[in-house]
Amino acid sequence: MLKEAYKQDEKVGFDVSLDFGLDIEQKMFRVSSRIRFSQQKTQPFLVIEGSSVFAIDPEAWERFAFEGGQAMVFPHRFVAHLAALNVGGLRGMLYVKTQDTIFNQFLIPTSNVAEIVSEDVRFDFAVPGGDVVTSDR
Repeated sequence: MLKEAYKQDEKVGFDVSLDFGLDIEQKMFRVSSRIRFSQQKTQPFLVIEGSSVFAIDPEAWERFAFEGGQAMVFPHRFVAHLAALNVGGLRGMLYVKTQDTIFNQFLIPTSNVAEIVSEDVRFDFAVPGGDVVTSDR
């Protein structure tokens, strides 16, 4: 929270960014969300970030594996659902963290996370660093 970056009575915008990760040994999928509130594309005055880790059923995990285990592809609707759960958790965190401050008036609006996650999420282990790549299957 940066009080000096906030000007009352000015229009407020927000943006959402998502990041994904895997724990291959534990068969877990991580969704991290970052939401920034700002005014006129200046420095944000409020940023909240949180991660959720979801255990994936071993049978389902195998269905996500491709190319002999060299890649994992998670359908965009599945990822969008997990991301929506994560953003929902951030709503509660934002409320608690901003109680008794001027920033308690700001809420994370409902948004269609499926529009943000519009493509399947692919983890390609053959690529150095195992970067996340999105693709349509």
